[in-house]
Amino acid sequence: MEMIRLGCLFCDRDDCDGVNDIPASWFSVDCVQDFAASMRDAGVDGDVTFWQTHLGVCPECQEAELWPTETSLVLE
Repeated sequence: MEMIRLGCLFCDRDDCDGVNDIPASWFSVDCVQDFAASMRDAGVDGDVTFWQTHLGVCPECQEAELWPTETSLVLE
């Protein structure tokens, strides 16, 4: 199995760049390109290439972006 270069859709974290397995705590992870394509320089062959092989939502962004606390509904 090729190395996984996992990035978050909402933040710029890169601590999962080079993992062997997708962490279970990540949500909605999809493969966006193969490993070889992720290693090319951006703009080669007229295509924009990003460093990620997979994109999803990290645990921190799940709370902040997908399911934020509904503070606006709290009455004071």
